[in-house]
Amino acid sequence: MADRIASSLLKLLTYIVFVISTAVILFPVFKGIRYFNPTFFTEFPSQGMTQGGIFPAIVGSLLLMSLVAVFSVPVGVLIGVFLSEYAKPTWLSALLRTTITTMTSIPSIVYGLFGLAFFCITMGFGTSLLSASFTLSIMTVPFVGGSVSNFLMAVSNDLREAAMAIGADKRETVFMVIRAAKTGILSSTLLGLGRAFGETAPILVTGAVFYATNLPRRLTDPIMTLPTHIYAVVTNFPEDAYWMAYGSAALMVIIIVAIYSIVQWIRRRSS
Repeated sequence: MADRIASSLLKLLTYIVFVISTAVILFPVFKGIRYFNPTFFTEFPSQGMTQGGIFPAIVGSLLLMSLVAVFSVPVGVLIGVFLSEYAKPTWLSALLRTTITTMTSIPSIVYGLFGLAFFCITMGFGTSLLSASFTLSIMTVPFVGGSVSNFLMAVSNDLREAAMAIGADKRETVFMVIRAAKTGILSSTLLGLGRAFGETAPILVTGAVFYATNLPRRLTDPIMTLPTHIYAVVTNFPEDAYWMAYGSAALMVIIIVAIYSIVQWIRRRSS
C-alpha cells in the first residue's frame, strides 16, 4: 500500500514538472511567433526598437557561435581524450577533473568579468566579437571536455584490449575508442554550444551593443546577439518595443529546442 502511494506521488510530481516545463517552453513561443514575418528576420531595428527586425542580432549570434565552435570544440575534445585515455590516476589528474567540474558550475557572470578584465582590457580587444567568443569558449571548454571524457570512459575496455591484441598502438587504439564514442562526443559538443547560445551575462560585458545600424566587419567590432537584444529591449525601451523581445525569445526557444531534439535523435539512433 505504501509503495503504491509513493509511486502515485512520484508520478504526480513528474506530471506537474512536465506541465510546468512545457508551459515555460510554449509561453514565449506562442507569445512571440505571431511576429514572425520576412521583415522581422531581414531588417535592422528602427524607431527606438518599435519597428524593423532583428537581422543584426541573428547574424551576430551566428558569428559568435561559429567562433565559439572553432575555439572550444577541438580544445574540449582533446581535453576529454587526454583525461580518458592518457591521464594516469594520480593526484594531478584528480585535481584536473575537479577543476573542470568546478568550472562548469561557476556562474556565467564570473566568466564575463574575467573576459572583460583580460580580453577587453588587458589584451586590448575591447568590446568586440573576439572578446565575447573567447569568453564563451572558456566557459564551454570544461563542459565539453568533461562530457567527452565521460563518454570515452563509458566505452568498454574490451575494445581497447582487442585493439592492442591485434597489434594496434596507443594512438590507433584511441582513435578506435573515439569512433566508438562519436555519438556521445557529438552530443556533448551540441549541448555545450546550445548552452553557450543562450548565455547573456558574458556577452553583455564583453562584446554586445544594444543597437546596431550595420553588421560587424572585423573581429574587433561589437555585435548584437539574441539574448542581449532581449535584455536590452526589456530593460531600456518602452513597452511598445516589447513585441520585438517576445519574437526574439520565441526564436531562441525554437532554436534551443531544435538543438536538444537533434541530440536526443542522435542518441536514440545510436541506441
